[in-house]
Amino acid sequence: MSGFAREPSPAVVQQAIAWMVRLQSGNASPAAWDECLRWREAAPEHALAWERLQCIQGRFASMPPVPAALAQQTMDAARKHMGRRKAMGLLAVAMGTGCTALLLRQPWSESALLADLRTGVGEVRRVVLADGSVLLMDTATAVDLRFDENERRLVLLKGRIALSSGADTGAQHYRPLLVQTMHGRVRALGTRFQTHLQEDGTQVQVQSDAVELQPHGSSEVRVLRQGQQAWFDTGQVHELQASNGDDDAWTDGVLVARSMPLSVFVAQLGRYRLGHLACDERVAQLRISGVFSLKDTERSLDLLQKTWPIELHRRTRYWVTLMPRG
Repeated sequence: MSGFAREPSPAVVQQAIAWMVRLQSGNASPAAWDECLRWREAAPEHALAWERLQCIQGRFASMPPVPAALAQQTMDAARKHMGRRKAMGLLAVAMGTGCTALLLRQPWSESALLADLRTGVGEVRRVVLADGSVLLMDTATAVDLRFDENERRLVLLKGRIALSSGADTGAQHYRPLLVQTMHGRVRALGTRFQTHLQEDGTQVQVQSDAVELQPHGSSEVRVLRQGQQAWFDTGQVHELQASNGDDDAWTDGVLVARSMPLSVFVAQLGRYRLGHLACDERVAQLRISGVFSLKDTERSLDLLQKTWPIELHRRTRYWVTLMPRG
């Protein structure tokens, strides 16, 4: 069908991007997926725009790197000089020519799409920062870097990171290392810790040394030490408690389940897959234990089906529901 479709217009590409963002928000209903399918089938131009957004499947893997690199430079310049919203328009136009395949590996909100560092669904990335800090980015994560002569600030826009602070030996004087989210900030005290941005707050676990937590709307500063975790919203810090030791298993590409309700397991595994993954309420409380691959979620689902009394119902490749067996 795409062979007879005209090139997608910027307006159609913007619609496709909007659908991607909506469906990958985590809140899309089955009706929304059906509505998107109808939109894609309404015109060959729609189908082509959607197909180009699916480059995570390797459609553009054989493209030479130069156009993608040029597109990245263009988008970075646009973000600095045009603002995020206008840069999204530029992205839509560029995508119409197929130049932004590398950029479109995953759907994003505007701020996350134009972030300095980002990962796609199912991707975990390791980055060594200029100060020597080591950053691990979880699936579907976006980070802006705000390093200057006075501080080292990472702005977590989406997802989860693990950070090991560097010595910053090249700086003229001490620069604090901070992670900022929409809820507040985390200050490293020579440490290794992870930060997970969620809708209702930011969760922090400390693997070594200590961190300081400070919500945006409070003067309260709470210190977390090795083995402790807490979460905070804009008003206060909550639930100071010991870490269970499995919180950073994702950095090794695995999900550790210890008598975990299937509904919780599905929610966590689903973060590493495109599309919709859910379980029937009749098996939602089934307790799951084991170590499961996050790099190969299909293998993890097959193992689940072989080991527990459940079976996979596939509406499409991207719509899977776990049901009671039989």
